[in-house]
Amino acid sequence: MEQFSKSRRKMLFILLSGLILFFCSTASLLAETPKAGGEIKVRIRTDLVSTDPYKSTALINANVLGHILEPLLAYNENLKIVPVVAERWEASNDYKTYTFHLIKGKKFHNGQEMTAEDVNYSIKRMMNPETCARAKLFDGVDRIEVVDKYTIKIHLQKSAAGFPHALAVISPLMAILPKGEAERQGGEIKHPVGTGPFKFVEWKPDRHVILEKFENYKGQAGPRDGMGGERIAYLDKVTFVPVPEESVSIMSLLNKEVDLMTGFPPKYMDKYRDEYSKKGVKVQEIPGLVWVGVHFGVTQPVVDNVQFRQACAYALDIEQLAKAAFMGYAEVNPSAVAKSNQYWTSAHELFYKQDTSKSKELLKKSGYNGEEILLTTTKKYNYFYKMAVAAHAQLQAVGINVKLNVVDWPVLAKGQAKGELQMYILGASPMPDPALAYAYLFRNKFLDVYPDVEELRQQALNTADVKARTELFEQIHKLCYERVPWVLSCNYNRLQAHWDYVKGYQVLSTSVPRLWGVWLEK
Repeated sequence: MEQFSKSRRKMLFILLSGLILFFCSTASLLAETPKAGGEIKVRIRTDLVSTDPYKSTALINANVLGHILEPLLAYNENLKIVPVVAERWEASNDYKTYTFHLIKGKKFHNGQEMTAEDVNYSIKRMMNPETCARAKLFDGVDRIEVVDKYTIKIHLQKSAAGFPHALAVISPLMAILPKGEAERQGGEIKHPVGTGPFKFVEWKPDRHVILEKFENYKGQAGPRDGMGGERIAYLDKVTFVPVPEESVSIMSLLNKEVDLMTGFPPKYMDKYRDEYSKKGVKVQEIPGLVWVGVHFGVTQPVVDNVQFRQACAYALDIEQLAKAAFMGYAEVNPSAVAKSNQYWTSAHELFYKQDTSKSKELLKKSGYNGEEILLTTTKKYNYFYKMAVAAHAQLQAVGINVKLNVVDWPVLAKGQAKGELQMYILGASPMPDPALAYAYLFRNKFLDVYPDVEELRQQALNTADVKARTELFEQIHKLCYERVPWVLSCNYNRLQAHWDYVKGYQVLSTSVPRLWGVWLEK
């Protein structure tokens, strides 16, 4: 009887332990079950430049507008192209015709159904240099054919295996707009109307951008995958708040004035580990695709001399530039091809090692006579300014009369887009396809001055062969090394912080915040 009681007690203990484990597991699962409702406030580094999706390549526009507007195609977490407003798509065998089958019954925020006519209208607007900052990406389009209400074909002048990357460009966002929407708004999109999971409410410059959940959203099926897959909006409201000053943004987070912070400053990482993490703040870190460096306007006075640009390259220490801007939270890389990219090889490590003697020697050969050079930067992106200060000191050390020109971010953005700046610090939007990354060289007129580089880039766009493309990108990098359109420093890590009650948030290497699939537990 005593033995029976012991066995019984043992069985009872096991049963109770199992029940406790079951209920604890169930509670844990319930805690991770998405919860609808609430508002999230998101700190962004700087304000929007425009609400017209194609107007500017400033990544901040895409970060916000990407929740309102949607493209035909986008990148998943492995940087493969997947459909968004298209249900599916295919290319002809010669890569000259692309066919897109649209999701049926997909609504714009104005209640209108999205059709092939809207896609036709949007792509034509992307092709227009007056309305799209990257219109050159569509120079190869011959014509657009509306097959039926939900099918559209894009015919190219010649084979272009890389054309889908143009439609998946991250910034500017190649979004689909309602036909005639820009004209209805006076020629420019001031109140964006899209098909995304959130709809635009208002933008008060330097104060906030407010979005609300779109109840009639219809998108892809399947799990969330980068910018692909399902886009479920659990939040009722999203408010983006521009806070450029780092210390102010940290206090905004700690005081819970914002729930999520894009661009967590590296200098606060020690405090995060020692203090903030114990309060419930979480920081996510992932290697990024955005590159930052010194760029030259190759048609501008003095810097139009290649020996002068080479002298600058020898004067600059790209490791120190990266350290000044990111305090070790970046990967030094002198190439437009990120080290995580399938096309990166050791050939992309080729670049100038700092050598002040060679720099001074090339300055003499270039005929430089002490003319003032403007190095333009902005404090809106603090790391731009920090890198500019370090570059300024290094250039002055070899005798270059360089002057820091600190301007508002829109001034820098417009100036570099038109090739009007001598030297400037720029962080480029992530471009997973190097053929499009090198298209940045249109900005400083480099591809106009050196058409042989553009010819190589076009060859890369027109082939799907990975080996052939890899070799072409190696050639382009070598020519960039010799002719110095830029001195790229690094790809910086993505550091983003949020409170532990923010659930489902995930940092992406493409730098784009993604607030669908996110909910609050508070």
